[in-house]
This record gives sequence, C-alpha cells and structure tokens, in this order.
Amino acid sequence: MRKAQGALEYLIIIAAVLAIAAIVVLFLTGAFRGATGGGDLAKCRLAAANCANNIASGMYATNASCVTPCQAACADSSGYDLLQTPKATISCNAAGPGTLACEYCIGGATNKITS
Repeated sequence: MRKAQGALEYLIIIAAVLAIAAIVVLFLTGAFRGATGGGDLAKCRLAAANCANNIASGMYATNASCVTPCQAACADSSGYDLLQTPKATISCNAAGPGTLACEYCIGGATNKITS
C-alpha cells in the first residue's frame, strides 16, 4: 500500500507542475490579455465616425476640431498611439503628420483603424 500511495503522490505533483506550466505559457502568449485592446480600437473607431459625422453635418468646421476627441480615444493607457509600431507617444495634428490612429481618426477613416 505504501508504494501505491507514493505513485499517486508523484502523479498529483506532476499534474500540478503541468498545470502551472500551462498557465505560465498562456500568460506569456497573451491568452489572458483582457479585451482592452479591442475596446480601445472600438473607442478610436467610434471617435473617427463621430468626427466624420460632425464634419459632414457642419457641426465641426474643420478636422482640427477632432484633435482632442481623437487624441483621447486613440491612445492606450500609457499614452501611446494604438496603431503605431514601434510604439510612439500619440501625436494628433490636423495640419500635418501625426501618429497613425490619430491621423485616421481625424480623417474619419474608421476602416483603417484595425489591429
């Protein structure tokens, strides 16, 4: 009976080690990443659609009016542009080049704001 008990203990220890290893692999591959990335892109797309609608309806006179809402919606929690690779601090500029997500947002290009 002592040998069977030892074998069972080894099996339980091996199962625990495998479970811990599986959890570590899932964390490293990003499987437990929250939906914040998708949520951030959705907010950026919504801001772009709002800008396009507000410009088309005459509520905003120019694209410059979209800078503030686009900058707020198209930056991640660290202040980086959602689409820029490598990561760059978000730069919204209606008159010239800025970072990708913000440029697309100001232009109302919702179809270009994808991961």
